[in-house]
Amino acid sequence: MVATIFHDFHDVVNVPIGGSVFTWSHLLYATLILTLGYLLRRVVVAGLLALLSKLASQTQTQADDLLLEAIRVPARAAVVILSGLWAVVVLPIQHFPTFERIFYAGFRMAVVVLVCWTATRSIKVLTYLMRGAMTIKEKIIDDRLMPFIEQILKIVVILIGFVMVLQEFGYDPSGLIAGLGLGGLAFALAAKDTLSNFFGSIMILTDKPFQVGDYVDFKGYEGTVEMIGFRSTHVRLMDKSIVQIPNGMLASEPLRNYSRRDRRRIYFTVGITYECTPAMMKAAITAIEEVLAGNPHIHQDVVLVRFNKFADSALEIMVHCYATTAVWAEWLEIQENVLLAVYERFGQLDIPFAYPAMTVHMSGELAPDAQREKKSQDFLQSLNVRALHEPRLPAGTAPAPEGVPAEERFASMDPRA
Repeated sequence: MVATIFHDFHDVVNVPIGGSVFTWSHLLYATLILTLGYLLRRVVVAGLLALLSKLASQTQTQADDLLLEAIRVPARAAVVILSGLWAVVVLPIQHFPTFERIFYAGFRMAVVVLVCWTATRSIKVLTYLMRGAMTIKEKIIDDRLMPFIEQILKIVVILIGFVMVLQEFGYDPSGLIAGLGLGGLAFALAAKDTLSNFFGSIMILTDKPFQVGDYVDFKGYEGTVEMIGFRSTHVRLMDKSIVQIPNGMLASEPLRNYSRRDRRRIYFTVGITYECTPAMMKAAITAIEEVLAGNPHIHQDVVLVRFNKFADSALEIMVHCYATTAVWAEWLEIQENVLLAVYERFGQLDIPFAYPAMTVHMSGELAPDAQREKKSQDFLQSLNVRALHEPRLPAGTAPAPEGVPAEERFASMDPRA
């Protein structure tokens, strides 16, 4: 009885539909496969993803949560695509070569699109891992650069998928790639400055020569960095005006970052008069050293106080040290305290400060002409020279007679004559 029923059912479902190669069994199998795919998508895939999400929520990292969220929708789409493929494969499509070729090409394109879609959604996982690596390595790449990197990776994945789809349509992508290369070259030449600023901003965000809030000096523009953009950097100057500096220039020219130092230099000179004795000079140097040694805001590893110059109007003492702060206002206060302390100690020691002065000798104070002439002649005789324009005679040689012209005296002294 049961065998008869199955035999009759088999005869019914294998009856061709409308005289075509398709039978009711083909349609039945295709319908069952599509129904199974729908149930697998709604029950199995959804339940499996829910279980994996529950397990991922118990871990400390969010990478697994982001990965499950990225593949959730593509996984459901993959089940639909595979079930559709299976449902069509059970049909006798080999009798329709054109349809079979188009169907398999479409299936391959669907797989390419599905893979690219999954890859673009999974880029968030990669950027999350990169942020974690930046935290460990003191943030080599700035967080503001992450959205840009994410967009670049998405564009690359989409371009790869587009090229693969073109290959499925039978097009050779080499010509398109060459055309894009020439177009990109022309665009790069036309937008040279824009690209220079763009890549300069990337270098700034990666190398971090400065950050927002740093006090910098670039070609005379000295101020605080307020904003770092992808084209220019905004610097607030001392007069509270804003200057926009192209990032291409900042990435290729030297820049001084005052906020990166851990101390500020104090350098000045103290001049005392020439009437001071060496003992007073030593006392002045000792007094300055004591002032610096007693100041808790001065780094004691580098303290130099030296008598280093005989200036026009003073004996100069060089003072070189470092304050323990990098803040400009605090540095000014520390330097002021040092200068006031030196001023006070010199007053206690009665060491006079020097000031620009000039000593003038009046003509009445000079010696008479006869005395000066006699002094000059005595000096020349000590050198065995008769006049200033004559060369000095070798030792043991008698001077030439008075009446002999100077030319003959020079000729007689010439060893080549």
